[in-house]
Amino acid sequence: MIAALVITGGVAWQLSGNDSAQEATQSAATASPTPQASEEPSVAIQDPNPNNLPATNIWTYNCEIPVQLPESLLLTCGDGGWYVYNIKWQSWGATEARASAIYSENVCEPNCAEGYRVEAPVDLTISTSAKPGKKIYLTDLVMTASTENNFHSGARSLTWDLGEFAEMMNE
Repeated sequence: MIAALVITGGVAWQLSGNDSAQEATQSAATASPTPQASEEPSVAIQDPNPNNLPATNIWTYNCEIPVQLPESLLLTCGDGGWYVYNIKWQSWGATEARASAIYSENVCEPNCAEGYRVEAPVDLTISTSAKPGKKIYLTDLVMTASTENNFHSGARSLTWDLGEFAEMMNE
């Protein structure tokens, strides 16, 4: 017997089948908008755009996908080894964007599958390098450690081309 459960948009679909037939049943998922007395309150998610900055026609890339005011950025698209998350934008302009975030890196010791993650608060600056058509793309990322902790490599700052993967995909 083969069985799978797929949940989309608050509706659960259960697919089951055997050699002769497949059947699908639908059941509504229930969710309570407020915690019950016995439940712990949920953690409030902070606004990634606390200053209500307009995105206008300014973009960056998350791997090869164009995004505006992203909450996170995956830097190593193939394996997810490096990324920044919990991004809080202070500015988002045609020549530069600034934010604070958390940088996370998989330290591949003894190997990447068994490695551990290190994280540090960082300041992000992304500047303009590409203007295809009418869109402005911020692609040149500089991450600077915002505490006395440096990156795992010992460096105080790292640079990254957010548009490199998108350009490779378009070739």
